[in-house]
Order: sequence, then C-alpha cells, then structure tokens
Amino acid sequence: MSVLRKPEVSAKYIKHYVGAHADFSELELDDKDPLHDMIKRHNPKKWRPVMVFLDAQGKEVARMTAGLKSAEEALLLDRFVSEKHYQTGDFAAFRKAQKS
Repeated sequence: MSVLRKPEVSAKYIKHYVGAHADFSELELDDKDPLHDMIKRHNPKKWRPVMVFLDAQGKEVARMTAGLKSAEEALLLDRFVSEKHYQTGDFAAFRKAQKS
C-alpha cells in the first residue's frame, strides 16, 4: 500500500493540502512555452516521484524527491509544512532534530 493511502497519512494530507498529479515525463515543450519555466522550476531533473509544497502565494516551501519511505516520515513531512517549520530550516534538519 502506498504510504499516502494509509488512513493516518491520508487524513492529514486531505485536511492540509490540495493535491495535484502531473506526469511531465513525455511532455515536449518549446523553450518559449510558459509551462517550460514552471516545469524546470519545480522539477528541473525530471525526478519521479516529486512532491512540491507551495504556500498560499505559490512559493515553494518544501520538496520531497525520493518518495516517502514510511507513514512516520509522511506525517513528519506534514508537520514540517503545516506547522511552517520550513521558515527556520530544511526538512532534513527538522527530521534529524525530531529523532534526537
């Protein structure tokens, strides 16, 4: 079962976020296409999967490029974003501090 489909995770993510799925793997864009800049900004190396969290102004506040390994990690990422810990550091530092 996908980590995001676990009930304890999906309940938090549904409450805090609006989700959107996009697959750009086969999308061919001209450099002049405005979508090209958006895709390059949010997923420059075409990593999959990638989760990008944006604030209300559309500014990126967190990114997960390797996928979530566990429900605990997904819930920690939720706390990092929903409690705005991104204002004081990155997710890796936050995760390490929580394990201490």
